This record gives sequence, structure tokens and C-alpha cells, in this order.
Amino acid sequence: MSLARIPLRRFSSVRNSKFFIEKLKNRALIRVAGDESGEFLQGLITNDIRHLEQHGATGMFAMVLNKAGRVLYDTLIYRKTENSFLIECDKDVCAELRKHLMIFRVRKKIAIDSLETNMNVWVVFKCQEEGEDLKLKNDFPEYTVCQDPRLKDLGHRILTPKEILPEQIFSSLKDGSHVEDCYRGHRYALGVGEGITELPPGKSFPLEANCDYLHGLSVHKGCYLGQEFTARTYHTGVVRKRLMPLTISSEILDKPDINVESGDGKNLGKLRGVAGNVGLGLLRIEPALAAEKILIEGMEVTTKKPSWWPQELPREKQSQ
Repeated sequence: MSLARIPLRRFSSVRNSKFFIEKLKNRALIRVAGDESGEFLQGLITNDIRHLEQHGATGMFAMVLNKAGRVLYDTLIYRKTENSFLIECDKDVCAELRKHLMIFRVRKKIAIDSLETNMNVWVVFKCQEEGEDLKLKNDFPEYTVCQDPRLKDLGHRILTPKEILPEQIFSSLKDGSHVEDCYRGHRYALGVGEGITELPPGKSFPLEANCDYLHGLSVHKGCYLGQEFTARTYHTGVVRKRLMPLTISSEILDKPDINVESGDGKNLGKLRGVAGNVGLGLLRIEPALAAEKILIEGMEVTTKKPSWWPQELPREKQSQ
């Protein structure tokens, strides 16, 4: 959907900077609190929770894997207090993730509570490359404001209690527009996946979802669920497929998991989502970049290597 077709609403925003704010209706929060909460999360996530404890960061990106090293849930984790964390996840698996965490709690002195009905997740992001960088400060104690730890271009997350009205958020900002259903297309254009539609539970590996490129993987932290296979893949460098952006010139239905093919009929991967004239695909990197023509259900699309990927990919051993 073109941004120009979406009714825009003016509100207060970052001074001298044009950007959008959107409530993410498909995201929810879980609170993990207690003296052993950091130690508990450390054994279940791909990232190192000590980055939040030792370096003063507000948030981090991490994935929760199964024992075979496949992605179950993608999360953003925010540190609220010394012994309290908020876990942002796909709303449709909030209950499942909480159940998964409860299984591993054993005798640890922690509480695990769903905040799905108590808090909202908002995103604030720039709608153009030009202009000054988006900068937000948390001037309200009831909010959590965090620059997206995956990629600066993804903007900021704002976590608020449900009773906080949109106007109260808007009044703290300047020069922006309130929109709906724009952020997904923004992510797709950057080549970033999020949630169970784009990262189907148990079907993809963290490096295929660019977890390493998006600062969600620690290779030094030690053991966690699914660590052995992930570490072996990282160090041997065999990553043949990754999530990549698609540019779409003709109308394509948003039907995840359909085939992406080359002009001569070779399978290049799977579609993960479509939002207007952009899409997201899990593609075989080298063949997709080399293909003269890429087709989805007969419609031609193009792809490219995201600008935020490392310039050199020495670990990639890609095959035809």
C-alpha cells in the first residue's frame, strides 16, 4: 500500500524531522521478573543478556530456538529494572511463549506474566532517507522508549500502558504523522522479518533470518537451547539462504510460503510476505542475485543485497 494513499494524521513529533508513528497491533509483551530472571533468560535466548545488565542498554534482539536450533520465536527484550525484563513477541504466540518459558522455570524465583491486555507497542520510524536522524528521549516514566537494537532505520519502540491515549503520546513529539499498516512495508524494504508469518516456528534457522547481521546472536556467551547447531553453522559459514527484500512491479497477493523461481524455472526460495510494492522472501542468496529474471506466480520481481549487510561475506558458502 502506498503511503500516499493512507490518511495521515498530524501530531507533535521529533523537531525538524519527518516520521511516522504506528501502533503494532500484532505485538504483545511478557514480563519476566525476579532475582534469577537474567540467568534464566540467558539459557534460552541467542543473545547475551549481560549486554543489558552491564552496558546500560535498554533493549536487545534475540531469538528463542528449539533443541534442533530452529527459530521458535523472535523477540525484542527490554530491561525495566535490575531484575525485571519485558519480552516483545508476536501476539499470536504470546501464550505459547509464556508456556515455553514456564516449562524451563523449574525452581527459579521468577514470575512470568503476560501483559497482552495491559500494554501497547508503538513504533516511530523515519519515512524517508533524507533529513536528520530520528532521536527520541524518554521523558515519561510510564513509557519505555528504545531505539530498535536490530537496525537504526527500523526506528524506535515505545511501550505504553493501555490507558495511555494516542494523543498523550503524540503530544510529546513533533512534526510527524499517525499511520496504520505502513511499518510492515518499511521492514520489507529493509529486508527484515518479524513474527510467525515471516519466521514460521520450527521452519527456519536464526542465520537465515539474519539474526547474526541484526545483532541478535552472541557466539561467546556459552550454552543456550539450540546453541550447538547455531554455533557450528556460524563457524563453518554454510548459510545458503537469507531473508531478502523484494521489489514488486505488478500486484501479487500476500500469500506466504509460495515459491519464488528464476526465469528458467529453478526454485530460488519462498515468499514470506507482500505489502504493496515491496515483499520479503527467504531466498538462495547467490542464485537469486545472479538470476536474470525472478518470478512469483508468473509476476516478475527483483531483489538486492540489503545495504546494511556486511560488505564482505567471508563465511558464506553459497551453492546453486
